[in-house]
Amino acid sequence: MRSIEFIDKSLQSEVDRVGVLKEMKAGDILMSPGDVIENIPLVTKGSIRVLLQNSNGEEFYLYHILPGESCALSLSCCQANRRSEIKAVAEDDTEMIMVPVRFVDEWYRFPEWKKYISDIQALRFSNLLETVELVAFSKLDEQLWSYLIRKVQATGQRTLKITHQEIAQELNSPREVITRLLNQLQKQNKVVLSRGEIAVNSTL
Repeated sequence: MRSIEFIDKSLQSEVDRVGVLKEMKAGDILMSPGDVIENIPLVTKGSIRVLLQNSNGEEFYLYHILPGESCALSLSCCQANRRSEIKAVAEDDTEMIMVPVRFVDEWYRFPEWKKYISDIQALRFSNLLETVELVAFSKLDEQLWSYLIRKVQATGQRTLKITHQEIAQELNSPREVITRLLNQLQKQNKVVLSRGEIAVNSTL
């Protein structure tokens, strides 16, 4: 079983002992709003897309969980005994180690685990601030370009299999507006559009 590698052998032994390998296909849902959080995912391969979903089913993209990372919002919810407040979807074929939530606090006796959790929470706070800044102060075309770049970084693929409607849903924008902005990006040679796919021209 693949695992996140911790330097502390005692901590690594605990992860190997209690962790359960979970494999997901692209598009599989890991978590939905209202779910009881019983396990914390430690991603080892692929990536997870995290979305905020309201009571009407409308979604908004927040961030990606990449290999070596976990979900800070899930950690916060489990520590506060709250149900999930987010939707988590496999961006591509993904593997993760599922750790029962009770060990999150138990493993605080390991300094490396405590630092790992702290670093994940700091990273996610930074991600969320970036998202809020984009929404509050940037034009939609800048939000769209940032969204595409993040997906390229998460998947490692410059050609994204995604529709204009799917992007519109995650950016909470009318599909027609997204299509118009994508056409503008294509004129700027930033993307190449084809049916169900978007090739992103980026040096990232």
